[in-house]
Amino acid sequence: MTARIAIKNTDGFFDELERDWTAIDRGEAVPGPVHRVYFESAEALSKVLTKQRHQLLCALHANSGLSIRALAALLQRDYKNVYQDVKILEEAGLIERDSSNHITAPHERLTIELPLAA
Repeated sequence: MTARIAIKNTDGFFDELERDWTAIDRGEAVPGPVHRVYFESAEALSKVLTKQRHQLLCALHANSGLSIRALAALLQRDYKNVYQDVKILEEAGLIERDSSNHITAPHERLTIELPLAA
């Protein structure tokens, strides 16, 4: 599964939702389910998806179902810092926890769309 990451303000998000909902009401085909994560700005995205968090996502993808302690050991990083990164990535919708509270990165790929013009 691919997650689509894009820059979109709240109005843009609701405009997209309304467009898709209207198409569904008219019986028109809409794109299949896509996991989307939106950020208000490129700056907000860059604060969430740092180099270390990208490495964390890659490690989780290769070693699914890790505890934070096991992930910190694998990355050779401090537990507290990994905990904070996990919390931020989880809030952004880029990682998940299973019923055992282990962390997974459910996406095969992250596709980032950055607009060059408003």
